[in-house]
Amino acid sequence: MSGICSFVDESMSRFASLEYRRIRTDKVEDNTLGISFKKETPFSPFIDMIDDSPGGRLRAARTTKQMYLVDLAAATGLCTRTIGLAEANKLKVSPPSLRRLSKVLGVSVAFLGCFEKLPESTLEQRIIKARLYYGYTKREFSALIGISERTLYEWEHDRKIPPPTPLNDLSKYLAVLMKE
Repeated sequence: MSGICSFVDESMSRFASLEYRRIRTDKVEDNTLGISFKKETPFSPFIDMIDDSPGGRLRAARTTKQMYLVDLAAATGLCTRTIGLAEANKLKVSPPSLRRLSKVLGVSVAFLGCFEKLPESTLEQRIIKARLYYGYTKREFSALIGISERTLYEWEHDRKIPPPTPLNDLSKYLAVLMKE
């Protein structure tokens, strides 16, 4: 009896699969050799985004530009596996890589990293958010404002308060947070 049930279940799943393919023919294009391939439908990363995570935004921006993973990898110098893992939210992309991706895809680093979601209620949270908003590492950001990495680390972890002179240099980077 179980053999008949499994045969019926298998036949039904095959039928359902064929029915699904028949219904979804609008997304398939045929070339002159008769080989069919699925074409990704581009959409704006700002409208109707299904996955509002860094990986989802990266995929949305890539498909909007009608790029395949290999195209984006070639344009950025990153490997396809890295980009694929980033799109699946299984890998955190470094700030320098985010800058390369944002430049090629024509979107901001802040958009790709979902940095607008970061809290900014304290000074250290605002410093971290401003640094990531521009896509800088701690080393790059500390060099920009003329302090050591250790000092930046202490500011970002609320161990020290920035003195007035570096705070003035820092304020131009923090100003971007006020525009949101």
